[in-house]
Amino acid sequence: MNTTGLQLDHQLLEARQLFEEGREVPPHWVRGEVVRSWHRSRESGLTPSDKRLFCSVSRQELRELSEQREAILRYINKDMDHLLKVFGGTDWVLAFIEVQGRVIRSFRGERAGDEQARALRVGLNLNETATGTTAPGCALTEQRPYIVRGGEHFLEEARNFSCAAVPTFFPDGTLAGVLNASRHDDRQNRNINILETLALVVRTIENRMVEDLKGEVRLAVHYTPELTNSPVRGLLHFDRQGQLLGANPAARQLLNISNLESEGMPVTLENLFTTNGIHLQRAAREPVALQFKDGSQLYVRAELQSARTVIPHHQTASIKHVGSNAELISPLYQRALKAFCGDVPVLINGETGTGKDVLARWLHRNGPLGRGNFVGVNCASIPETLIESELFGYEDGAFTGARRGGMAGKIELASEGTLFLDEIGDMPLDMQSRLLRALQDREVTRLGSSRARAVSFSLVCATHRSLHEQIQKGLFREDLYYRINGLQLTLPPLRDRPDLEKLIDEILREAAAPSAPPTLSPAAHAALHAYNWPGNIRELQQALKLGVALAEDDCIELNHLPSALRNQAILSPAAQTLADQNKQAIIVALRKHDGNVSAAARSLGISRATFYRKMRLSGLDR
Repeated sequence: MNTTGLQLDHQLLEARQLFEEGREVPPHWVRGEVVRSWHRSRESGLTPSDKRLFCSVSRQELRELSEQREAILRYINKDMDHLLKVFGGTDWVLAFIEVQGRVIRSFRGERAGDEQARALRVGLNLNETATGTTAPGCALTEQRPYIVRGGEHFLEEARNFSCAAVPTFFPDGTLAGVLNASRHDDRQNRNINILETLALVVRTIENRMVEDLKGEVRLAVHYTPELTNSPVRGLLHFDRQGQLLGANPAARQLLNISNLESEGMPVTLENLFTTNGIHLQRAAREPVALQFKDGSQLYVRAELQSARTVIPHHQTASIKHVGSNAELISPLYQRALKAFCGDVPVLINGETGTGKDVLARWLHRNGPLGRGNFVGVNCASIPETLIESELFGYEDGAFTGARRGGMAGKIELASEGTLFLDEIGDMPLDMQSRLLRALQDREVTRLGSSRARAVSFSLVCATHRSLHEQIQKGLFREDLYYRINGLQLTLPPLRDRPDLEKLIDEILREAAAPSAPPTLSPAAHAALHAYNWPGNIRELQQALKLGVALAEDDCIELNHLPSALRNQAILSPAAQTLADQNKQAIIVALRKHDGNVSAAARSLGISRATFYRKMRLSGLDR
């Protein structure tokens, strides 16, 4: 070892002694990030003599780890195998550590020792709170690349190693884990030059996760046009409405996406830069220089799912018939999509007709397996005698009446797509145990067969029941509940929603297309707003379809609506006469539009002057 190396080792030893005595370490002796990690390690209750690297990992821990980390393993396995070819003849040990600090995949070079391999075995916890200062522990904590050499490690048992780690991020910007490389610290060459190689592999993994989002609009951005087609480009995927599905870290940095998210703003094409569909069509042929909202100019290369794809300048994210614009860009729905894209099951609660199936299909379309099958199963409508064969399928001759050649079940058909279990709260109890096993093992065995078939799918479940109450009554398995309840959201009933007016307009336009929609008479308008809507959006759709079909002179009158709405209007004290109905409609319209007469008049399909005249006739003061 040369003189400089001796001086560095001596300085490091003195720095450790000062730290352990509670004294200040001179800043030029040890890197500041290492000293910060030492302090955090000590605050976690660790001491340098603790033995943590070579403790055993139980089979139960390994089994749970395999189940929970399946999604990220899909992406890293290919590149880890490639790295094995590159580093197979070296003394490096490489590992991927998930966000909680557990090693989920590792391999060793041919010249790596057993001690190195044991220190990075699957299941080991390398979180900073568990093993102190290490490159993966620091990279997880500070979410940036790290190198930790020899005596810089907090634990004495780790000081024989040098390691480098690079964090990996999901398309929604959350941390997925770190890619780490370790070897014995030989003290001859302290300059670890593997960091760049790890960073390139991590970039490939992150880009593949973004590409799998399968957005309607995919953008590659960079400061120079040539690099929009390189591995260092920023990648963004948007859905049909221009809502961001995900982006790689390069794009997030280039466009300051985290600033928009921290301010609670929706990340859309419109909010990122000033453009329209024509710009994007041109960018599909060659890189185009675009001005972004933060003032910077970047070159953009676009990939559109179809030649007709055009994103209007002012269009933002929407979920058809699920909510108003204000609701659609709420953190709740964005969280649902982020969770779904991260392979987290989504559980949707809501009354019948609130649009649970519509939301499930929207998640599938915009999720990582959007090009696969969407397979829906209504657990309440299948007879108990058939639900097992429907879900798991059967082999030829499995039972009397079985289809010749057998049949694949719904779960098998959903592989590489989305499985939607509607009304799961009504599933028979004995079937719940089989479903739980299939969700845990990601395998199904057809009736009459002993061969398990591997399946991989995204999962959405829905129910109008309270599963907590079902569990207390012994009608629903608690372990199945925790398996399907990755993220839970509740769709409000139509009577509690503030956007009824917008939904009426939207459904009327759809029902009348391609013609212009008819207007609503004041009485019909008042009846729609006064009704309780037990069937929710589905009932509203049918009512307006009937109104459009029966409308005369492009106007829907009260007698054109279903009898349930007409009967309520007749029985309602506020709508007993035509004059009362008109007055009620005016009041509702003004309330909906915060007293804006022009907007209220437009919503009723009448002129501003006519609206004022009706106000005077109804005895209303603005």
